[in-house]
Amino acid sequence: MTTTNPPSWSPAVLNQVRSLTNEFNQIENIEGDNVDFPGSQSFDTSTNRLLNYLASEESNAMAPVALDAMHPISDYYISSSHNTYLWGNQLYGKATTKAYQKVLERGCRCVEVDVWDGDDSDSDTSDSSGESGSDNEKEGGIKKLSRRFKNKIGLSKSKVEPQPKDTPVSSSSPPKGEGVGPSGLRRTVSKTEPRVLHGHTATKEVSFRAVCSTIRDYAFVTSLEIHTCPAQQEIMVDIIRDLWAPYLVDLNAATGHDVSLPTLESLRKKILIKVKYTAPEAAKGTGPVVISSNADPESGSEDESQETAVKKSHIITALASMGVYTRGCHFKDFDQPEAKLPNHIFSLSESKIIDVHKRDHSALFRHNKRFMMRVYPKGIRVSSSNLDPAPFWRMGAQIVALNWQYINAATMLNQAMFHATGGWVLKPEGYRSFHKAQSQITALDRGTLDLSIELLAGQDIGPADKKLNLYVRSELHIEDMEEITGGSLPEGGSTKEGQIKAASEVGSAGRSPSFGRQVLQFRAVPGVSEELTFVSFTAILQAEREPWIEVIVSCGESVALPKALRYLTL
Repeated sequence: MTTTNPPSWSPAVLNQVRSLTNEFNQIENIEGDNVDFPGSQSFDTSTNRLLNYLASEESNAMAPVALDAMHPISDYYISSSHNTYLWGNQLYGKATTKAYQKVLERGCRCVEVDVWDGDDSDSDTSDSSGESGSDNEKEGGIKKLSRRFKNKIGLSKSKVEPQPKDTPVSSSSPPKGEGVGPSGLRRTVSKTEPRVLHGHTATKEVSFRAVCSTIRDYAFVTSLEIHTCPAQQEIMVDIIRDLWAPYLVDLNAATGHDVSLPTLESLRKKILIKVKYTAPEAAKGTGPVVISSNADPESGSEDESQETAVKKSHIITALASMGVYTRGCHFKDFDQPEAKLPNHIFSLSESKIIDVHKRDHSALFRHNKRFMMRVYPKGIRVSSSNLDPAPFWRMGAQIVALNWQYINAATMLNQAMFHATGGWVLKPEGYRSFHKAQSQITALDRGTLDLSIELLAGQDIGPADKKLNLYVRSELHIEDMEEITGGSLPEGGSTKEGQIKAASEVGSAGRSPSFGRQVLQFRAVPGVSEELTFVSFTAILQAEREPWIEVIVSCGESVALPKALRYLTL
C-alpha cells in the first residue's frame, strides 16, 4: 500500500533506486519477462513505483506476524517489564504512572507493581501526577530520605496524602474519600492508601490507585510485590475491585490438579494478577489468614543476597485468591507439589535460573513447556542495565522481565521479538505444551546459516545541524552450544555486543549516506535455528571532533527477516 505523503528522498536513495531500476530493466531485456521483484508478485520496475514501494509498509523489514491465540497461555512469550513504576535510576529515580503508560504503549503486557504501606507523614513527597522528575533527581532523593528520617524522630508534621491527579474521572472511580465495597455499597476509606515505590531507596512514590487506573486498559499480567500490612492489603483489594472488576477472571475458575490453563483468546480484555499463593490449609483458625510474602528469594525482584534483610510481609486470603491462573509459589525444585499445579508460576532471578539450568536443563525445559515462569534481573543492576532475554526465552520462560528505563541491546531484542504482535508471541512448536521435545537440544531444527545483507543508502540519520560520518554494524545473536546442553551462558547471561559481527565501511559523509551496495556477510555459521535467533543493525555515527555514538537501528528475528528489498527504521 502506497503512503499518501511519500517522503522527500535523498540523492543517495534516488541514485540507488535508479541503479536498481536499470538493473531490473536489463534483466527483462535479456530474459524477455517481467522481473519478479522481491516483495511483490507483479512489480512494475519503474523508478517511481519502486520509490512508492519503499515508502509503503509492504517494504518494512519489521513486518507484523499474525497471532494464533487458541493455545494455552503457557505456549506464549509475553513482553514484560521489571520495576515498571521507575522513571530512571533504580536507586533515586521516580515512581510514576507515566512509566506504566510508556511501556504499555510500547507493547508491554506484564507489568510489576511494588506496593508499600501508605505514609501520611511522607505524602508531601508523593508523586501522584505521574509527571517526570526534576533535573536533579539524585539530590531530590537524598532530601527525601532526610525528610523521612526527621519524620521518624518527630521533627516534621504529618500531612494527608493528596488524591492522585492522574486518575481518570469515570463511573468506576469513586468520589474522593469513598470507595465501593464488594456489595457495591459506598463506604468511607482510609485517608491513607497504599503507594508504589522501590523500597529502601530514595525513589519517589506514586499511589497504588493511580497505578491501577493507568494500567487497567492495557495490562495482561500484573505482578504484585506486596510489602503492605493486612489493613493496607484490604484497601488494595477494594481498589482492585473498584477499578478492575470487569476485567478480573472468575476466582473459582482454577482449582485442583486437573484444571487446564486457558487459551490466550479466552483471556481477551482480562487482567491476570500474579501474587503469592495462600494455601487452603491456612484458612483454618481465627483472625486474618496470612502467609509469608518476602521470606524467599523468588518473592519478587530483590536480589537474593538482600532479601534476608527485608522485613516479612503477609498476604491476606482475599488478595492472594486473586492470583487465579498466576499463583506465585516459592521455587525449591521441580518435584515439589506446587510444580504440578497448572496455575502456578515460579519467579526466578537471572542468577537463580542460570543455576537451575546448569543443574537440570531438561527438567527446566519440560516445566516451562506446560507451566508459567517469570525471570527478572538481579538486584545489583541499579543503573537499570539488563540481562540478555534470548537465552531465557530459549529455556522456555514465558515472562522475561526487563528494565525498560533505557533503550539498550536487551530492550531492542525484546522489541524485535514482540514488534507488531500486541505483546504476545507463540512459542516455536517444540516449546509448546503437547510437543514431544524434552530439551532445548531437540526442540528446534538447526543448520548452517549463510546470510548476506546488501546496504544501499541511509536517509535523515542523526542531527541535522552536524556533519556526520556513519557506518553500519550487523550482529547475529545465536544459541551457544554450552547453553543448549546446560553449560554456562556467555557473559553470565548479560547483554553483550553480539556473538558474530559484520561491519560496513564508512558511507559517504552526511545524514543520508550512500553505502555503494556494500555487503555484510555471515558465512557458514553452524548450529543456527531460524527461530529464536536474532539479527541486529547498529548505526555508528561520529560528528566532527566528537566521539562515536552507537544507535541501534533495528533488530529482528532471523525467521522473519525477509529475502527482499526492505527498509529499516531508526
